[in-house]
Amino acid sequence: MVAISIIIGVLVADDQAKKNATTGAEMSDVGAEEIPKDYIEIYQAAEKKYGVPWTLLAAHHKVETNFSVDLNVSSAGAIGPMQFMPLTWLGWNYPGGSRLGNASIPDAIISSPKMIAKYGGYGVDGDGDGKADPWNLTDSVFAAANYLAANGAANGNYQQAVFAYNHSDQYVNAVLDWFDKYTKNKDALLSGGDTVVGGNKIIERAIQTGMTILNKSPYNWGGGRTQADIDARSFDCSSFVRWAFSGADVDLGPIASTTTDTLVIKGKAVSVMKMERGDLLFFDTYKRNGHVGIYLGNGKFLNDNSSHGVSIDSLDNSYWKGVFHGTVRRIIIK
Repeated sequence: MVAISIIIGVLVADDQAKKNATTGAEMSDVGAEEIPKDYIEIYQAAEKKYGVPWTLLAAHHKVETNFSVDLNVSSAGAIGPMQFMPLTWLGWNYPGGSRLGNASIPDAIISSPKMIAKYGGYGVDGDGDGKADPWNLTDSVFAAANYLAANGAANGNYQQAVFAYNHSDQYVNAVLDWFDKYTKNKDALLSGGDTVVGGNKIIERAIQTGMTILNKSPYNWGGGRTQADIDARSFDCSSFVRWAFSGADVDLGPIASTTTDTLVIKGKAVSVMKMERGDLLFFDTYKRNGHVGIYLGNGKFLNDNSSHGVSIDSLDNSYWKGVFHGTVRRIIIK
């Protein structure tokens, strides 16, 4: 079931998400045995448009409706092969509906691309017949790819995107498990740009650079983007991370323009279960991936936050636990 969105005025993500390129996902032997052959072309067409691995779309389809074997409306009201809530499909600007996104919407409205554009939904006319029908397999798969791309999958943030689709750790684990089983070259898909081969020495140099101002540097929103700020050790979260890694001769981007948005596409995505010391952790604070820290191990991370400045915090803390949704990037590979 696609996760509930209560943000009014969500923009249609279709144009923003277009990639027009395949991800290079290769089907495993398990995928060849289990994925219906008639559906592969649909998944791959959606992959080409949105930049989401087609085997991830197959995994979603498997978990949601067992490849359309079970097309019942869910208890929450999710519909179709990929189980969209009606208001997520059409858009949350549509009047009425429940807090969960269920609504009684005439077919002529929910399947109208013009109405979807008007209300800010994720529904897509995938087969080009003029209708964006949530019960149509092609439309539903394209819409799922659209939603996942808009939530980070096109940048390799698969765990984050799946969590956005359904805010359930059990669901996320199930989808990613099938994704792993269906994908022959998943490790290659997780590789992003700007990784650095170096190992523990570089990681420790970056961490030790950051630790030199532990509890000594108050948070400065927008700080750390001039040489004067750097000399004064005055940073915000992303400029602090950039500076710490620069101490290990790792360049994470220009001084003036490095942000969480630029950092989250560096390196390669890794799962929470495999994160290691030196990985970057991203948190959905004032926005998605609005905060970043450096993982230290044992559930601790080094970061520059507005409450305590440069400090060490715990993922077990109720606040950080609530805003950490599994986005982890590895910059240094061993």
